[in-house]
Amino acid sequence: MTGLHYMALFLLLMGGGFLVGAGYLFWQSRPFQHGMECSATVIDIASRHDEDGRSELYAPVVRFVAHNGREVTITGAVFSRPCSYEIGQTVTVEYPARAPEQGRIKGEDRFMRTVFGITGGVITAIGLIVGVIAFSNG
Repeated sequence: MTGLHYMALFLLLMGGGFLVGAGYLFWQSRPFQHGMECSATVIDIASRHDEDGRSELYAPVVRFVAHNGREVTITGAVFSRPCSYEIGQTVTVEYPARAPEQGRIKGEDRFMRTVFGITGGVITAIGLIVGVIAFSNG
């Protein structure tokens, strides 16, 4: 096997890993597909330091009343800088009917699924092209 063969194999494995990640994120969102949806209010902004510890990232803390009348507070899953939300802002949350505390802000997971899917598709396509070239050249 030549270096081109190894590169094709590496790209295919890496692209496949991203596609598996996208599939996992999609599978993880299944409980929300037939769940409940309601409005929530941003009541606070949570903060944490980034991996380097140099800057702060922010996520909304939202409160909503579930279909069973219970008041639930959750923190958004996506921390960013600057914060994409303001205190008092109304957002839509979705949650599994049996577990409102597992709710999330609608659409937060879509971004990661898209990034993983597109990245995996592009890397896999490049790996296939490199593989075809490598195997056609012997």
